Amino acid sequence: MKRYVLPLITIICFYAESLFVEFFPAISFLDGKIVVPRFLLVVLIMMGIYYFRNVTLIYAAIFGLLFDIYFTGVIGAYLFIFPIAVYAASKMMKVFQINILTSGLAILIIVALAETLIYALNILLFDVKITTTQFLYNRLIPTLILNLIFYLLIFFPLSRWLQNRQKELLSE
Repeated sequence: MKRYVLPLITIICFYAESLFVEFFPAISFLDGKIVVPRFLLVVLIMMGIYYFRNVTLIYAAIFGLLFDIYFTGVIGAYLFIFPIAVYAASKMMKVFQINILTSGLAILIIVALAETLIYALNILLFDVKITTTQFLYNRLIPTLILNLIFYLLIFFPLSRWLQNRQKELLSE
């Protein structure tokens, strides 16, 4: 039964992103800001930090492909961004001591880089008319704030569960 929990968590995060956008399409106090939930990416990065990296890379590739099929018209953008983000996070944590602050900082940096890459791909492929300043203030900063709040809400239960699950699998 425990082996089904992690796929269930990632599937819930996958659908939670679209549900969040559906239920909170235009929050009145945001005043034209675009908030992009990256719940799945945050969970995948945490898995890359607190769980087995190779298993997490497989999850990232599968969900990146699903993300491309389900949300975008370009196959391959998230298929490559998600595994690269997981790999970068796991390598960053080999340099730093793993705690709530460093993993949160890694998540913010990687989500910011992923959003910037998606913005650059949209400019190249779809001729988007949003300036870099508009992207920074109207999309990137609100997105980082939302995903930081999500990270702070799930950090303790998810990190402890991932660490315990990793110990259980290593002891078998």
